[in-house]
Amino acid sequence: MTETPAPETDALDDLTAALVELMRTGTRPEVLDAQRVLLMRLAQQGDLFPSRVPPPLNITEVGGYLNLLATDGHTDLRTAAVASALGLAAPPPSGLGASAVAVGFVALVNDRPEGAARAGIPATVDVRADLAAPLSQALAVLRAAGCALPLRSVRPVLPPPGAAPAGPDRDGVLLGVLGRRLSVWPTAVLADPATDPLAVARHDSPPTDPLRLVSRVLDGSTTVPQESWVAVRCSPVACTTDAAATRRYVDVDPVMADVGWQHPTPLAVPSTGREPGSLVVWQNVTGLVPGETTLGDELALLFTPAQVARSALAGAAGEVWDGVRFATG
Repeated sequence: MTETPAPETDALDDLTAALVELMRTGTRPEVLDAQRVLLMRLAQQGDLFPSRVPPPLNITEVGGYLNLLATDGHTDLRTAAVASALGLAAPPPSGLGASAVAVGFVALVNDRPEGAARAGIPATVDVRADLAAPLSQALAVLRAAGCALPLRSVRPVLPPPGAAPAGPDRDGVLLGVLGRRLSVWPTAVLADPATDPLAVARHDSPPTDPLRLVSRVLDGSTTVPQESWVAVRCSPVACTTDAAATRRYVDVDPVMADVGWQHPTPLAVPSTGREPGSLVVWQNVTGLVPGETTLGDELALLFTPAQVARSALAGAAGEVWDGVRFATG
């Protein structure tokens, strides 16, 4: 006769499953840190690597092992052995996790709408972990309207010695290194406004309406009203303006701005396919406190001290955010 599991066992299994799912899908920095700790613990579990020493028969033998570890100077192993005997989690060995960073990056599912651009759009996009949840909210809003926003991010890399960013692009490069910059996937916009998932466009009336980034309704929904839009299309060497056409477009800018992503200023409209302007780029300065946050503070969230020390930004770690850029006080 099969025994019915105790209710306590079922509850424990449900709790364990919930924790596993939380750890698997979490994006918050503290959850990612817990993931690393759990992996460290698993790597240290003795039952993963069976012991070649027979189990101790009595307390005297246990004491012998502990004395041996102490004599040989293996204090970390001795502490772990005592913790194991008591059923406690041992502290990780010194140096383990030295490469861990406070924030890091997570992979979000990217939009890959049908069409000519789909093949080149990556299935995921790397996003700084502390900015991932708000961005997911913005993407959910656009998807609920039947739209898509294919994104591009480059996993930040510290510049090598002698290659410190300089000139008018320095601010944008630094925000990119800090994981605070995103852009539209290049082939998803400016090729053909009638079929591209995204467009740079303005309302036909009034003629002074500014260009903005819009997302086309792709699922046939009629929730978004039809309006007359004037859109831009670009070749590698020039851009032209299409005649006004009736389309269902959703303005992307307010949705992204609600979660902290803004276009760099001054705004620049597309001039060629290779120079798409700033309407297809966002940056996020959420959490940067003017007069307080240093470049070193931000770098420490994403890179280890050794990585920063070996980079071209080592000497700029003391620069302070002034509300617009990192600058020497």
